[in-house]
This record gives sequence, C-alpha cells and structure tokens, in this order.
Amino acid sequence: METYYDDPSQVIQVIEALADPTRRKMLLLMNEAPKGLTASQLADLLRKKIPTILHHLKSLEELKLTNYTMEKIGGGGREVKHWKLCQQHLILKIDMNSIGFLPESYILTLFEELKAHLKETKSERSIESELSENLTKEKLNKFLTPRIPEITDRHIEIIKNHLKRKRDVEHYLLKWIYQEFINSGGALQLDFFEFGTHFFLGEDLRRSLYEKLMASQNFSSYGYSQEGRPIQRMAIRQEYLDSLK
Repeated sequence: METYYDDPSQVIQVIEALADPTRRKMLLLMNEAPKGLTASQLADLLRKKIPTILHHLKSLEELKLTNYTMEKIGGGGREVKHWKLCQQHLILKIDMNSIGFLPESYILTLFEELKAHLKETKSERSIESELSENLTKEKLNKFLTPRIPEITDRHIEIIKNHLKRKRDVEHYLLKWIYQEFINSGGALQLDFFEFGTHFFLGEDLRRSLYEKLMASQNFSSYGYSQEGRPIQRMAIRQEYLDSLK
C-alpha cells in the first residue's frame, strides 16, 4: 500500500517533516517497531521531553504519516496510545507551478482580514458566519487579493474547497488561534468571553474550540473573581513554546 500526496501544502509539509531530524528518527523507530511505540518510549529513545514528542506526533498524525492504537501495557489494565507508521511507501507529486502555494497560510491570512473587517465595521457577525454563508470566489478575492496580489482563480478554488465543511473551518481556526498565542510569546491571556471577542467567534464555536485547546494540555488555566464575576483565564504553556524551538 502507498500514500499519495498531491496537495501542494501537504507535499511541502511532508518534505519538512522528513527534513526534521527528530521527526525522521521517530518515523524510523516506528518503522522498526511493528507493534508501535508509546510517546514515553520514543522520548526515552531520543532523549527528548514527552511534550516535545507529543507535539511532533500530532504533526505527523495530521499528515497521515502516523496513527495509533490503544493497547494495554505491562500486566495492568491501563491502555495507552501505541504509535505506528501509516504506510512505509509515500508518493509525492511536486508541481513547481504550485509549490509556493500554501492553502493554510492563505486561509490564516483570510481569517486576519475577516477579523479586521468585522472589527472595522463593528459588525455583530462572527467569522464562521462569514465563512458558512455564501462563501463565493468574489468574497475570497475581496479579502485575499489586497494582501496577496499573486493569488489566482485556481488558488481561490482550492481555498474554497478547504473551507467547505464545518470541521475543516474548525481545523484551520484552531491553527490560527494557536499561532496567535505563539506569536505573542506567551503574553496573550484570555478568559472564555474574551476568547470569543478576540477571535470574533460565535458562542457555540467558541465553546467547542476552547474545550479542544484546553484538552490539548498545551494551555494552562486559572480562575479568579473580578467584581463578583468569575474569570477563567487561559494561557499557552511555556513548556509547549519551548518544544517548538
């Protein structure tokens, strides 16, 4: 069996993943372990911290290079993730006319433009409503062309396809939110309500993304009271930022 990559964004990400020494060693170790390896075992073998290994595993899983099965360890009943290679053979299609086009970076730019537009117009709408209602090529052109003059109709069509489903929108919004926190160097701290206002998110989506961010264990949370109002503030963990260096 083979895994075929022809999306320019994924092709570049796979190349970058294979160029990274730690990820390459992880893939080679998993290739030699048919039953899979736990994050703890990989950390021990590579002499890395577990949060660093988990960060790399998440990236490799998103690229469909790895997956996991839940298996018991030792004689106990506790199950843990055992990570394995998805496929031993990869085929990358490299189109030099498209190699510079990264849908993800264009989509994150789109979010920035939509956020600025909603703020400037003092709109009560949310980013997801702007995306879900009548997402036309004209609308994408309006927000992306001023920032990216070299954008083409083909690029616009690819971006439109990447934002067709609600779960895909959530996927890219999570990446955008992560990037905002990372770019702040850990200085960005928001409570649940500020989280929605800062990113112009509707309440349901705000709650869903907030829960996913907290479940990732890459964020810390602490509560306090301000003028009788409970505040639950979140911030990105320093150890996660360190793992990216």
